Amino acid sequence: MPVITINNLTFGYDGSEKTLFDNVSITLDTGWKLALAGRNGRGKTTFFKLLRGELPYSGTITGVPETIIFPMTGLPDNEDWRVRKELNLMGADPDIMWRPMETLSGGERTKLMLANLFASDGIYPLIDEPTNHLDRQGREAVADYLSAKDGFILISHDRAFLDRCTDHTLVITKTGLELVGATYSVWWENNEQRMESERARNDQLKKEMGAIDAAMKKNAQWSSKAEGYKNRSKAPSKVAEDHFRRAFEAEKARKLMAASKNLERRNERKMEEKQSLLKDLERSEKLKITGTEHHNKTPVILKDISLFRYGEPVVTGFDLTVERGSKISLQGRNGCGKSTLIKYLAGLGEDEGITAEGDIYIAPGLRISYVGQDTSSLNGSLYDIASERGADRTVFSTILVKMGFTKEMLYRDVSQLSLGQKKFVMIALSLCEHADLYLWDEPLNYIDVYLRQEIERLVKDNNVTMLFVEHDRTFSEAVSDFEVKM
Repeated sequence: MPVITINNLTFGYDGSEKTLFDNVSITLDTGWKLALAGRNGRGKTTFFKLLRGELPYSGTITGVPETIIFPMTGLPDNEDWRVRKELNLMGADPDIMWRPMETLSGGERTKLMLANLFASDGIYPLIDEPTNHLDRQGREAVADYLSAKDGFILISHDRAFLDRCTDHTLVITKTGLELVGATYSVWWENNEQRMESERARNDQLKKEMGAIDAAMKKNAQWSSKAEGYKNRSKAPSKVAEDHFRRAFEAEKARKLMAASKNLERRNERKMEEKQSLLKDLERSEKLKITGTEHHNKTPVILKDISLFRYGEPVVTGFDLTVERGSKISLQGRNGCGKSTLIKYLAGLGEDEGITAEGDIYIAPGLRISYVGQDTSSLNGSLYDIASERGADRTVFSTILVKMGFTKEMLYRDVSQLSLGQKKFVMIALSLCEHADLYLWDEPLNYIDVYLRQEIERLVKDNNVTMLFVEHDRTFSEAVSDFEVKM
């Protein structure tokens, strides 16, 4: 297989102080099933554009074959039998290739585009987050499909999906690119061990730097004392002093000053050496979620309920009991009613045309925090949004900064933010709320793997009551007490 050779690649967007790639050199085999990972805003999609020659850069990129990118704006002109074959391999209905694109579900569009990607002979696929519209079963089908292919680069924030599809991993870090011949999870485990070792080393270096700093402060006192001797030797005496005593004072001041200067230079050199050894570690900031305990131990009980949207049945004969402190994962295929149930419990039934029948108990005074899939409800400046939701401005901004927002971004209108950043805002608002029940509907869409792991930690480590829909298998299995299928 041909190789892509990147030499001294440097790139940054005009008007931005941050350089995404700085003098990067690396070689990639186009036969690899390559995962491309990194924090949001680190340059993954930009890397695709650079490979395709869509952006100006300094350095050289050679050996790139003709590429095709997912998602695509229009389907390529492939032979029908090739597309049908690929759809069959994914377990998709081949007849979707004849239907207008606007009539297809998100998952069907994803599978049709992927089928066309691999029906195109000799073209190198660049796949950017194909899981956004796939339920768990769809993700597993697509993962099995991609694992049987050779030669592509895949961006995805779903760790289990990446591990099933890929055999090499390229990570965009703070300092450059790291390439390993293993899955993302293997890289992450090795990286965590390395980071833990580096953190311990950093802690030791900081202690040593503290000791040096204390020595420098003590040295400053010596300098002050030496200066005092010097000034005293020059000051006029009330009585005549012996010539030899004045000479002694002057020589003592000179030696003390010289010793002080030498010690100062040695300490400064030590401090510079220690500072150069400190590592700029990649780490996720710790987040907090503060739930409340409703007086009712079973705040939600649903028995044999049916849900309707504008009179059409969506869910029938469904049972659910939410115990205080439990974390429940709702599972099921796209269209089975998971989001409909979440919206109904969140009190959005009237706005969404949702009605319900059956035995329904929702505890009076239950405080609910809701994160939905749709970010279009966010309007205005971030601080205006926080005020409307009653969120503490300081807590809200602190959470966003920990999620990677710059202070400048806090003053932007939400319309200027990316989808991922808007989702950050919704999660930040939820984390600010003291709720009895958290209802999260696919909260991790567009969220990078680093922050997913931090959100996973905070949900696991805090005694909150949560009902959520999430197709990221790793997250769902890690945080839920049990799953309920719809």
